[in-house]
Amino acid sequence: MSHFDTGRHRILIADGDRAVLEMLQIRLDVAGYQVTLARSGPAAIEMMRNARPHALILDLALPETNGFEVLKALNPQGGRMATPVLVMGRKLSIEDIQKAVGLGARDALAKPFSGADFLERVARLFRKPAAAAATAPQRAHATA
Repeated sequence: MSHFDTGRHRILIADGDRAVLEMLQIRLDVAGYQVTLARSGPAAIEMMRNARPHALILDLALPETNGFEVLKALNPQGGRMATPVLVMGRKLSIEDIQKAVGLGARDALAKPFSGADFLERVARLFRKPAAAAATAPQRAHATA
């Protein structure tokens, strides 16, 4: 039994690299999530609008339409999105992370990352905002 409470959450992973998609899909499948995949920005936008997943894992270097453009298309007003988004990418700068958060992303993860770090970040997407802000594990279940 996984120690993550997946609740059969549906997650869309958008990444142009088939090997990355397959690795992340396997990790999430084993952890109990339902996973759909997109290999381009336009596909990610379409799947977000039609499939309405519970979370989006978004590579900022997507082909055709990059991750920033995907965030703008899904969240034209900016600010926090209703659907939690974890952005990922190689050589993420502080500016990239700030820009992604400004466009609605909730968290960022630099590639390469470990499977344990990835699953922890995904689980964090589904925690209540007050719990997500708590950094100490013993405070994770505290009520605000």
